[in-house]
Amino acid sequence: MSIRKPFSRWLGALGAVPALACNACGQGTINYVLPDTPISFGPVPGFEYRLVDFNSDGKADFAFDSILGISTKVVPQQQHRILVQPEPPPDLGGYVQPLLKGTSISIDLAQPGLLWNDGSGPVGGATLSACAAPFGCIGPWIGLTAYSGIEIELNGQKHYGWMQIAHFQFSNGGALVDWAYETRPGVPILAGAVPEPSARTLLLSGVVYFLCAHGRKRKLKADMIL
Repeated sequence: MSIRKPFSRWLGALGAVPALACNACGQGTINYVLPDTPISFGPVPGFEYRLVDFNSDGKADFAFDSILGISTKVVPQQQHRILVQPEPPPDLGGYVQPLLKGTSISIDLAQPGLLWNDGSGPVGGATLSACAAPFGCIGPWIGLTAYSGIEIELNGQKHYGWMQIAHFQFSNGGALVDWAYETRPGVPILAGAVPEPSARTLLLSGVVYFLCAHGRKRKLKADMIL
């Protein structure tokens, strides 16, 4: 009896771990990158064309263009796209659409008033902000930290992801904080979603926790006997 009872508890603990892990099984497919420091862009310290390689394959995926100094644009590279809010006619182009954390990003996110922009066309990309003295700055991203919806093409298949962008209040400057994309083609991703532990990691953690707890319990009993 004294052997069977702890063993049954051990099996129960292990059995509970896969149940806890089931919600994480589909989350281990997210490729998430947090740079050591945010990737800055904008007119300070200088006009620039900042290229970002999302998956370290040696090819730029997006560019932050503030060469002209009066605006900052996000320019998709290759055949990637970014979600934008079109400017009303007769203006051309559109603004990068800010998204709240938890927004589901997929092909269906484009709805009346929103479009996927591939960087082609006369304006070349989507505008984050535009500033001109003495009028100030315009755009939905001014002074905001939010998520942008992105669509990247890998091996001929479309993947959905997000970029977290922090924008300064009174300039065209800001920083790319982090980014992620779903490695399964066509699968939606939530803005701000990062990989959760795999079922195997949770299982091993459960085993370690049980063994440690069981060891502490045995030590406590021994101390009480002494």
